[in-house]
Amino acid sequence: MVVAAQALTQIAPQMLTISKASAAAHELFQAIDRQSKIDSLSEDGETPQRCDGSIELSGVTFAYPSRPDVPVLKGLDLSFPARTTTAIVGASGSGKSTIVGLLERWFDPGSGKIALDGEALNSYNLRWLRTRIRLVQQVRLVLHR
Repeated sequence: MVVAAQALTQIAPQMLTISKASAAAHELFQAIDRQSKIDSLSEDGETPQRCDGSIELSGVTFAYPSRPDVPVLKGLDLSFPARTTTAIVGASGSGKSTIVGLLERWFDPGSGKIALDGEALNSYNLRWLRTRIRLVQQVRLVLHR
């Protein structure tokens, strides 16, 4: 009896930690098991032989699913001409990475339209689309005295 009581006194303080870990694991598994709205393995969609590369964003709004009440883009109109290199420049948090994420269809916009060569972006095969969009990140270091 004494040995059992001593074992319980050693494990009791850890029960709170075990309970917190269990709750965190439950939330993690819910996120893992969540079905994505965009099926990256789907074979559906157009795979044109030719892609000029003209991109148009019209009235695009977006908020990340984790913070739906915080809009990142509000009615964005933007045009990327075909066969050009385009730089998106702005302060941290201004939506540069969000625009690239929308072009690569990691997310779909809340409203508005994104078109590639005049066709809705979501009409293209996702694997085909992601092999044709490239992001080159550039970091500029400025030292002040």
